[in-house]
Amino acid sequence: MINRGFSQAFLDEVISKNDIVSVISKYVTLNKRGNNYWACCPFHMEKTPSMSIKEDGQFFKCFGCGEGGNVISFVKKIENVDFYKAVEILANNAGIQMPSYEQDEEMRKKKHLKDRILSVLKATSEFYINNLTKTEANKHIDYIRERGLNKEMVEKFKIGASLDYYGLINHLRSLGFSDKEMLDAGVAGKSENGKGLYDFYATRLMFPIMNGLGEIVGFSGRDLTNSPQHAKYKNTPQTLVFNKSQLIYGYNFLRDLKRNKMLDSIVLVEGQMDVIACHQVGVNSAIGVMGTALTANHARDLAYLCKNIILCLDGDGAGENATYKAINILKDANMNVTVVRLTKAKDPDEYIKKFGKEAFLNELYNAIDCVEFILIDLATKYDLTKNSDKNKYINEALDYLSKLSTKTEQEIYLSALKEIVKVPIDVLRNSLHGAKEEIKRKEEPEEIELKANAFEPIAKRCILSSLLYKKVADPQLYNDIFDKQDEFRVIYDYILDKYNKKEDINISTIYSCFDIEKDSEWDNVINYIFPSDEVFNDYFADAVLRLRIDKLKKQKQELKNKIAQVKDIDEKYSYLTQMQELDNKIIKLEKGEK
Repeated sequence: MINRGFSQAFLDEVISKNDIVSVISKYVTLNKRGNNYWACCPFHMEKTPSMSIKEDGQFFKCFGCGEGGNVISFVKKIENVDFYKAVEILANNAGIQMPSYEQDEEMRKKKHLKDRILSVLKATSEFYINNLTKTEANKHIDYIRERGLNKEMVEKFKIGASLDYYGLINHLRSLGFSDKEMLDAGVAGKSENGKGLYDFYATRLMFPIMNGLGEIVGFSGRDLTNSPQHAKYKNTPQTLVFNKSQLIYGYNFLRDLKRNKMLDSIVLVEGQMDVIACHQVGVNSAIGVMGTALTANHARDLAYLCKNIILCLDGDGAGENATYKAINILKDANMNVTVVRLTKAKDPDEYIKKFGKEAFLNELYNAIDCVEFILIDLATKYDLTKNSDKNKYINEALDYLSKLSTKTEQEIYLSALKEIVKVPIDVLRNSLHGAKEEIKRKEEPEEIELKANAFEPIAKRCILSSLLYKKVADPQLYNDIFDKQDEFRVIYDYILDKYNKKEDINISTIYSCFDIEKDSEWDNVINYIFPSDEVFNDYFADAVLRLRIDKLKKQKQELKNKIAQVKDIDEKYSYLTQMQELDNKIIKLEKGEK
């Protein structure tokens, strides 16, 4: 067992006061089937539920990607936080006071470093915000006014100002932060001679970046000089708490909307100013990806909050390509995707300034289905009055439709294509089915040779899981099966210890006692699928019998190997006698004798 830094009694209290079904239901939609709840797993892309939540055992298991654990494991994974933070979230949720943390030295150091980095970032944000009240920030204030941002948005997004190269450094030092901590947080850079520090974002307008919990983990600084020598935006480098490929600007506000049941759809735009402009006109579900392409991980994080998403990306070539890629990624995440094409402005911020709030809201309201958008957009690349172009367009459109997941979906969009090209739907349908040869997958059963070494772990999992779930009693009867060096021994010893102490085993508690990785033996034992009740007793007895016989045969083989290596007659005779005894035991077991 491992030291988690908390007493087991405290962890058990946190787990007992945070029902796993209730907690997981805040993130994904659950449906009850039989004794368990099921959901589409938020940790990988899927369209049919494969994640099982067991209310009686208070643990979950996804049979698609393999993730599993108790309520702490789930929060740790879904919130992308460490064990301590996951426990803190659940303790706060249940109104439980956090005790002192007593983790090992290495973990204490890592937690301390992370806490200090977050403190540096919080203090830095407060310093930048305060700078906006100074006369030296006139240039920053002018830019804010020029972009039309009101006071509410400046406060909501914690916008601030860096005024010079050394003010921040001196301020953080006065608060007791070290140079190393500033560098670790990504708010300071080293001078060319390596001796001094300077504000990494010197003189820029500052936009803090927050994680899903609302903690400031980095910054994006907007250059106000318009100099070609300066990057327009300067972002925090990779740190212990900042990884821009995993962050979504404005994501923390989505979490708040979800919590208050006010999230009907997500609006995905480009850039911080677009996000803020949307929020300013009441579109509080607007978010933006942090300067990177939308990824499957982003889509997964969005999908468990809301299934409806509106793409409103920039109208230039890069924005169009980003829209196409985003559609595919979001559809793979089983999201309902619609698209807005802003033809009279390059981005949402410009559109709102030109045409106002109502016009923008109307654009969002009239967003079109993503596949229809692609069909219409593809058509603009061809002159459909020319037969040759029309034929090329039809082939390209049909190629896209052929990749849709179901024939029903294909049929729906064939009707849309028919309206564009004015070709009978039967003709399009026949062309679609002939566009690609159907590849028939031969589902031939794998030929598995179940050797002794393959059977052994399967049988041991059966025995241990049967003991764990009390399908059989008295683990002491199977002590001979698990050697001290056996990888299953730690599981057996845990079950035996609980039995001897006459303590019930709580599956959820096991996840707090051990680091259980997916596909580990603990994971396999906890999530073992039993044979039907009609055959279980015979199956279990056969597993025990075969393991005992196999163990005796291994011992016999070891004696044979020794006989081949010794020359002493008496020693050989001793080994032969032991082999005979093993043979007698094997014969008795095979006959069912004890």
